Amino acid sequence: MKFYFTYGSSGMAYKGGWTEVEAPSRATAVQAFSAFHRPVNGMTACSDIYTEAAFRKTGMLDSGNFGAKTREKITIARELF
Repeated sequence: MKFYFTYGSSGMAYKGGWTEVEAPSRATAVQAFSAFHRPVNGMTACSDIYTEAAFRKTGMLDSGNFGAKTREKITIARELF
């Protein structure tokens, strides 16, 4: 599953745009995101978190968010041999 963590206009890791996180669940996506962006006052350090379906409905994929688009991608992967 893909989740989108958006950023506001100031006070965050990036000005606008979003981070894409591929993970098996929202909880795992939040943990992965938090490994790179420490929570602030116990809150996830982003403006909002969207599922892929919900994010597509916002129009941000085409128009961007505060003038920016994808800032980074975080992927959870496991390979078994």
